[in-house]
Formats: sequence, C-alpha cells, structure tokens
Amino acid sequence: MSAAMISMAGISRCIVFSLIGGVVDVNDSNDGPRAALSKTSCPQQSRPLLVSWNARALYLGPALHLAAHRNAVAVLAIGLDGPLGVALDPANPALGLLNCRTALIEPNQLHLLAMQGEQYAFLYVDALSKDLMSLRGRCRRRVGMVGFDLDNEDALIALLAGMDRSADGWDATRDLLAALLSLYPAGSDGRIRQAAGMLLASPADETDAAGHARKAGLSSSRFQHLFKEQTGVSFRRFRLWARLQATMSHVLDARTLTQAAHEAGFSSSAHLSSAFKAMFGLPLTTLLAGNILFVRSRQE
Repeated sequence: MSAAMISMAGISRCIVFSLIGGVVDVNDSNDGPRAALSKTSCPQQSRPLLVSWNARALYLGPALHLAAHRNAVAVLAIGLDGPLGVALDPANPALGLLNCRTALIEPNQLHLLAMQGEQYAFLYVDALSKDLMSLRGRCRRRVGMVGFDLDNEDALIALLAGMDRSADGWDATRDLLAALLSLYPAGSDGRIRQAAGMLLASPADETDAAGHARKAGLSSSRFQHLFKEQTGVSFRRFRLWARLQATMSHVLDARTLTQAAHEAGFSSSAHLSSAFKAMFGLPLTTLLAGNILFVRSRQE
C-alpha cells in the first residue's frame, strides 16, 4: 500500500511522501524532479483522500465543483456534512434541484451536482460491475437515471465522516464499508486471485486473457467467465483500473505524467489523460490540484 500527498504552489506541484518522508518539486512541463524542498505538514483529518482498490475508487474531501459532465463509471455521491443537489436538467440548472444526502449517478449519464456542504464522498464503481447492481438495489427512490436515498445512508455517512483519512484509517474502514454497501466480495478461486494480483502488480504487462488462462490451466472462455464471477468485473476492465491505479502511484513517486503513463502500460500521456477523463469525468491534473492523500489497496 502506498500513500503520498500533493499540493499546488503556483505552476509547480509539491509532492510530500508520507511513507518516504522526502519532498520534491515537479515542474508542470514534465521535465522531472527539481530541487528538494523542506518537509511540510497538513492536518490529517482535513486532507482530501483518494483510495483505489480493485475496480473501485473512493474520494473524500471538499467538492470538486465540476461543470455538467459524464463518467464512464457509476458514482455514488454522498454529502458528509450537508445535502447535495442534483440538477433536474444538467443543461439548464435554473429548472431546479433535487436535494438529498446520497445519489447514485448511472454511467455515461450527464449530471450536475450543487454542493451545499463542505465535505463529500464519491464512490466510483465500474459500469458493468456487480457492485453497481448492489447499489441500485439499495436506492429507495429513483428519478430518471438517478437513484436517491440509500436505505442505510445514515450509517454510511457516519462511517465515512468519522473515518481517519490515512492508510491506517482506510484499513480500519474498508471491510465495514464493503459490508455496509454489499460490495462484491473478493473471490476464493486461487487461480483468479493470482491473475488479479499479477494485473495489479504489473499492469504494463501485455499478457492477454488467453495467456493468463494458460497459466491458470483454463480455456480462455472459462478463465474470463471465472474472472468476472470472482472479481465482479471483466478482465479487460480490471486491467484498466489497475493501470489507472499504478499511474497515480507513479505520479506521486515523482514520475512525470509521460513516465507514469508508460510505466503503467499506457501508450502515451495523452492516452492516459483521455482514459482518466473518460472514466472519472475530470482531468487527472484537476484531481491533483489540491492536498490529497492517495492510498492504493492490493488485491483483497
């Protein structure tokens, strides 16, 4: 598991390694690290947190104030200290808002959120995952393509609002969150767990599903069926999530975006940027524009 913090100062990005303890300044021109700076600190509980594990991501922190946009994944938006509003018509917000504390936005659904509190959580799950099926079933009402008012939202809000924003805090919260939302459990088939672990450990490896199937002693079709059954997502989608996770780790380890993209298996930084924006609805550089702690969980 890795963790690091980024802060923006002018046009440069200061990366504070919470595990290594060093600080470097990275030029936005992607020329690489420059001179080392003195160590800085940040209040632990006020720091935004981004967690990535398997085919999921969780953000806790202040609102990102995005314009109307689409995500390739589903997003569960949670107001931690106040309501959030979902525009009835994202193209014309003047038509009004639906206020709530939890809203499930479907994949590729144009949406606009109005933030009325200070702190929020956004849980991203794959468009074709069994996690999404579970979350849909927990919504007590639906308006169009948006689900509202999770059946246990009070417990969910209390859990995430009270979570210590650190790697240890995430370790203490992960299983509780998965149980609370009935997120898809890790599979028990050792062959699939090994394959998923290899994707997370070496996301740039180009071995395809057929190659992993041979290593597992399975036919390609049987392997892909078992992979989705055991992980909740397809082999292809799991690999994409693994590459995006690795990219974040590499950027926070002071790689340039180009270096991070290549090391994670993307053909270029442009390919990485396109994939990230399509997945989450915002540029990677926007996400990195504030103090943020990143925690990457390995295969459960």
